[in-house]
Amino acid sequence: DVLTTRMKGKLLPATEVTQRKAPGKTRTKLVDTFYGSEIVRWNRRDGKLEPLYDLFELASPDADMFPMAWNSVTGECSGNVSRTGVEYHHVSSISVGSDANYIVASRELSTIWSLAHDGSGVQWTLSSQLASDFMFANPRDAFYQPHDVIELPNGNLLVIDDGTNRPGCYDRVTAECFSRAVMYALDANAAAPNSSALASSR
Repeated sequence: DVLTTRMKGKLLPATEVTQRKAPGKTRTKLVDTFYGSEIVRWNRRDGKLEPLYDLFELASPDADMFPMAWNSVTGECSGNVSRTGVEYHHVSSISVGSDANYIVASRELSTIWSLAHDGSGVQWTLSSQLASDFMFANPRDAFYQPHDVIELPNGNLLVIDDGTNRPGCYDRVTAECFSRAVMYALDANAAAPNSSALASSR
């Protein structure tokens, strides 16, 4: 079987979207159309696509928004109608993990999910923008707009961190605009009760 994604539209009338332009400069507008991702499995034997995860069920603009330089895309809807909306998830990579799981990276949300192989749900979330099961050992460890993520046999994550939307990175102010390869060790036992576990870079 082969994993892939397909675009999925969602209508959320009058949702506030804040565009992050420059230090101290943002612009907020109301948007009703969003394009997200669905994880599907392609069965090569019968040529059929099997839906596994609708990522709008994991993160949705009506609950999970933050200032960013959001992209716009145009999609074809039923009835040959074209609608332009905000690109919300943008899955940049899917890979098979080390524990019967899929590792899914959302570029726009600066989020990595571990999803159960059988479609039963989220195992954990690591994010710089959304609610996360792990906290970063240092603020500089946080990634922004991951490009590619794989889980190594020991459970560590190897991430290509594009760095776009990093604090201090703007179109015209680029001092903090840098990309990097970074490896994270996830320590679920490092957290005190009722707090996040620890993600440290190596």
